[in-house]
Amino acid sequence: MDRRQPRAQAVAVHGERILVVGSDADARSSAGPQAEVIDCRGRALLPGFIDAHCHVLAYAASLLAVDCGPDAVSSIADIQAAVRRQAEITPAGRWIRAVGYSEADLAEGRHPTRWDLDLAAPDHPVRLIHRSGHACVLNSLALRLCGIGMEIEEPPGGRMERDPASGEPSGLLLEANELVDRTATPLSREELAEGLRLASQRFLAAGITAVVDASHANGPPEWELLRRMRQEGHLLPHLTSMVGFEQREAAAGWREKEGGDGLLELGAVKILIKELGEDIYPGEDELAEMVCQAHAQGWQVAIHAVEERAVAAAAGALARALAEAPRQDHRHRIEHCAVCPPPLVERIATTGLMVVTQPSFLYYSGDRYLRQVPAQRQPYLYPLRSLLGAGVRLAAGSDCPVVGPEVVPGLYGAVARRSKSGQPVGGEEGISIGQALGLYTSAAAYASFAEGERGSIAPGRLADMVVLSGDPTACPAGELLSLRPQMTVVGGQVVWRAGE
Repeated sequence: MDRRQPRAQAVAVHGERILVVGSDADARSSAGPQAEVIDCRGRALLPGFIDAHCHVLAYAASLLAVDCGPDAVSSIADIQAAVRRQAEITPAGRWIRAVGYSEADLAEGRHPTRWDLDLAAPDHPVRLIHRSGHACVLNSLALRLCGIGMEIEEPPGGRMERDPASGEPSGLLLEANELVDRTATPLSREELAEGLRLASQRFLAAGITAVVDASHANGPPEWELLRRMRQEGHLLPHLTSMVGFEQREAAAGWREKEGGDGLLELGAVKILIKELGEDIYPGEDELAEMVCQAHAQGWQVAIHAVEERAVAAAAGALARALAEAPRQDHRHRIEHCAVCPPPLVERIATTGLMVVTQPSFLYYSGDRYLRQVPAQRQPYLYPLRSLLGAGVRLAAGSDCPVVGPEVVPGLYGAVARRSKSGQPVGGEEGISIGQALGLYTSAAAYASFAEGERGSIAPGRLADMVVLSGDPTACPAGELLSLRPQMTVVGGQVVWRAGE
């Protein structure tokens, strides 16, 4: 991924840095006779992959929760059975956490309700988190503990589904996780350490050597926890954490106090646009004011925006901030940008914004998109080719735990534009494998101002690398899914090998 030297025969590493890239003779000469030699036996060596948008703590917690994802359950009855099994081994009164359900993939074609969950675990508070992370279902005990009843007001930008006949909350909360977070028992320190250890292994097994936590509520408690967990060795990939909008001032002080010890870097200010049908929160004027404040303070800004109206609002707010206070090399980001027709692509390009998107969704969720997205809008789904063609800087992440962190499905989605069942999804927007690799390496590094440290195999860069089972640039698009990471190197240390 270094344009000056796109291919080489060998790499020499000293300490945590790349020393020489060139021929076998060059590498051996620079490394010296005592150097350890790793023969990749003709496989492909690439820069370590970078997940430019994920949710580390949520992913760690999901690995300890009841799995209700599409691969584990296919009906509400299956969810009830899974929750019931957990209730049998959990002391009464303790919270049960279940994750990953998707109503579109359930036989009933609907969200579960409080009453469905009551049948499975009447004596435990239950929180069932939607695959998106933006909705959840509580059983009756959990609703009572959270103080959610007939008279409660819905939070700004959130909604509670109610029974049409009685008006009682059905248990489904949309964009209202804050009502639960303040009451639900958090994971213990030991549980967090175990979850992060499992998450770290999944990242490394995917060839991921750096991650960006894009959680909008991140503040000092989360930064200190993540930093400490990295220090103790529970999380090995390099870590950058975004900053919640309300935590900007605290972030400046925390950064000055900690001094950037390499365990945790602070990244962009994250602003979440809640999308409920045609409504967005915050509204366009409030959003623009928030963006202008963060921009004027020198922050990089990252805005969560999925549907067209939210993407347009994000682009408009960033354009206003840049018009009021022009700034070079701001690298402001729109996260997701799932629906983006041509005029909006041009607006993003003209404003000089980045997009950090999720090509693996085309693979994992493509069949649902084909069922639910109007046919005339499907060509605008994740328009990678159009964005790159317009000159937009484009990077990628997994958004895990929405889906797993594995990069290969993202490469396949970006290039082949096919769903898990093999159906084409906006096929005209496919990009080359070289471009797709860039989304997870050089462009992902650029998205966090880290291109001088990682994202390419070049002298002086961190020795973060992955060995793949084959050369993706020589692999037909339909065979990309057969590629597997074989070895992952972080800072010059082999931290994962297939089969070990």
